[in-house]
Amino acid sequence: MSLLSLSIRTQDTPRSTGRNAGSERGFVMIEMMLAVAIVGTAMLAVVQAFSTASKSAAFVDESATAQWLATSQIELVRAATFVVTPGTYTTVAAPAGFAVTNATSAVSGGDTNIQIVTVTVTESGDTVFETSTMKVNR
Repeated sequence: MSLLSLSIRTQDTPRSTGRNAGSERGFVMIEMMLAVAIVGTAMLAVVQAFSTASKSAAFVDESATAQWLATSQIELVRAATFVVTPGTYTTVAAPAGFAVTNATSAVSGGDTNIQIVTVTVTESGDTVFETSTMKVNR
């Protein structure tokens, strides 16, 4: 007997007869609903993981940009001529949404030839990164 005739014969033969035929169909329906619920839950977890990864990538990108801007600003301050405290140095050009500011302050001890320069990087008005360095008038 060939495989084709066996499969046709199986399709023609009812799975069950009598009182249990309806309950088997109900059991198959419950299995299908359970499978759909499990697959749906798994898909929800995958979508949520992608969302979290996307937010993480955006945060890392923002942090890296802010640190790069602050480092560039400090390099610019170190190369610039000494500005009397209180004062500011020229700022680096920042990408859209970011702003870089700097401010000088005197060190304790009264030496006017040494100052602390604080660099602040903001994005949309929120401080993202802040650092400071010392500048000496030589």
